[in-house]
Amino acid sequence: MTSVSQKNLLKLAAENQHNGNLHAAIENLEESLRGEHSLDVVLQLCELYCANKQEDQAYALIKEEPDLFSDQRVYRLYCKTLQKNQYLIEAMQVKHLTGLSLPLQVEPAPEEKQQQIMRTFKQKKQVTQADYENLHKLNLINFKTFAQSILLDPTPEFAVRLSICEDLIRLGVEDEFKIWVIGNLESFVPVDTQLLEKEIKYQEIISAIGTKFSHNPSQLPLMIGETNLVIGSLYPKLSKYIDEPDSFASDLVSYLEKKDGRTHQMLFEKVYKHLPK
Repeated sequence: MTSVSQKNLLKLAAENQHNGNLHAAIENLEESLRGEHSLDVVLQLCELYCANKQEDQAYALIKEEPDLFSDQRVYRLYCKTLQKNQYLIEAMQVKHLTGLSLPLQVEPAPEEKQQQIMRTFKQKKQVTQADYENLHKLNLINFKTFAQSILLDPTPEFAVRLSICEDLIRLGVEDEFKIWVIGNLESFVPVDTQLLEKEIKYQEIISAIGTKFSHNPSQLPLMIGETNLVIGSLYPKLSKYIDEPDSFASDLVSYLEKKDGRTHQMLFEKVYKHLPK
């Protein structure tokens, strides 16, 4: 739904664009979105961002839409932002997960740029979302090779390793990958692995934690956060390290509250030993 004020700002933006003033057009549309959401405004603003070489902002804006695939206007513009940002890896994920054809051809960054992205990423002490998104500019061979090097490096934060694993899963990669999990060298095949949020054991543990703290909601976010840390550290080998979700959840709460992990004491100690201080 587009309000009257938003329609006026859209009209102003169209006049700005007609006069070649993209900066003013963008400012008017950004102002329009500060009031309330309008898909028409989002789509127009994304187009202007792309025209003004602000493709990273176009991508960030369109990704906020709850459904990128059912509306052809949204889907096509989403694919356009992938093309403009050279996000080949994400484009391949979209094709694998949805079965949809891509209306635009998406190319990776030039090889020299890809090498620079990988070097810079390895040098980062703190990886930002933008740093990680740059990896989507790699071609598939470079991405798989780089992913394996990250998974064999015990120093990156578990969140980076988790993101790498899930990217490989979304790509449907059939190769076997090695990964360090709490100091143990494990292997997994992405195409045969579930995303974390779809893992039954993960869902059951989170549900058990939610039930346990339903009468103490102020503690729930902290407990969910710690639970995600622990489970994320064990991913993608949850089936190996977690036997029974309810007892795991109960023992984890006991460990967090009293440092008594009961039958899972040694596992929890090992997890926290390998988490960054």
